[in-house]
Amino acid sequence: PLEDNNTLTYGAIRGMLAALEDPYSRFLDPEEFREFRTESEGHFDGIGAVLEARTDDTGTAQVIVSSVFPGGPASKTNMRPLDRIMKVEDRPTKGLSLNEVVRQIRGKRGTVVTLTLARDGVEGTFEVQIERANIDLPTVEQEMLDDKIGYIWLRTFNQTAASKMSEAVEDLLEQGMKGLLLDLSQDPGGILDVAVSVASIFLDGGPVVYVKGRNTEPQPLNANAGTILPQDIPMVVLVDHGSASASEILAGALQERGRADVVGHHTFGKSKVQTIIELRDGSALFLSTAVYLTPEFIDLGIEGEDGKRGVHPKHVFPDPDPDPEAEFVFDDWHRQQIDRAVQILKAKMGA
Repeated sequence: PLEDNNTLTYGAIRGMLAALEDPYSRFLDPEEFREFRTESEGHFDGIGAVLEARTDDTGTAQVIVSSVFPGGPASKTNMRPLDRIMKVEDRPTKGLSLNEVVRQIRGKRGTVVTLTLARDGVEGTFEVQIERANIDLPTVEQEMLDDKIGYIWLRTFNQTAASKMSEAVEDLLEQGMKGLLLDLSQDPGGILDVAVSVASIFLDGGPVVYVKGRNTEPQPLNANAGTILPQDIPMVVLVDHGSASASEILAGALQERGRADVVGHHTFGKSKVQTIIELRDGSALFLSTAVYLTPEFIDLGIEGEDGKRGVHPKHVFPDPDPDPEAEFVFDDWHRQQIDRAVQILKAKMGA
């Protein structure tokens, strides 16, 4: 029967991809690819977290939390970015692919899933129970804070992000903005070209990121000439462990090219570029075809001298208490992060 043939073919494709030993290369069957596309548009049922596969020092693949959507079900528990998912219900995740773990976590809204997590700085493991819900992810949130400080929270780099960011910056300029705080907290990234378009709002030409293929020299992706935000308006970018992929491209470019100070925590550290190849039956291959490098040719997926990956902020904020028993409310913690970033921006504006 055709279904059996599909099962065999899909299994063979997954096996070949596993042989690449690249945690980011994966195969999605037609149903999984449909779900992926609805997620990219910003609404879906789930726990409200982005998961990634990553290999540890021993070469063992692990599924870890990349970012937690503020206001989503996972944000109401003690789950945090960089937590490792050890079990879904009572089933260990060791040896499972990212797709398989995601499939086990997904389910009908209103139902509860129990995850066993591990975290650096915490002995053993701990459990969180998350009620699945409909997730509706806004792209951009903005407000004018005191002292004419414009605040924009970019939540994802989807197809609408660049136009919505342009509108937000123009709106705040009309209100008399004198400094800008760009928040990339818990932004899991998205489309590479969108990162370049968003960077063009702040950078007047020049490289945003370099893309390096297996056997090719790094090729620059340049910002467009001209900016929407005048160069004399000071700018600070807030990041955390949940800022990944396109977020890191943008933060790294703004910091290395001297347009903004990056503050907060080191970012997730994902530097692989995925090419999506759609197949005739509605399935898709996600293949790592290149790595991206910052304007100073840094690969953010490689650990620095301090053992950490990602963009390293100029001003590092304290991490929350890792203890799973300690009370942690993301919204309260995020507000503290914003307040700290505002103080740094005020000092820049005063200078």
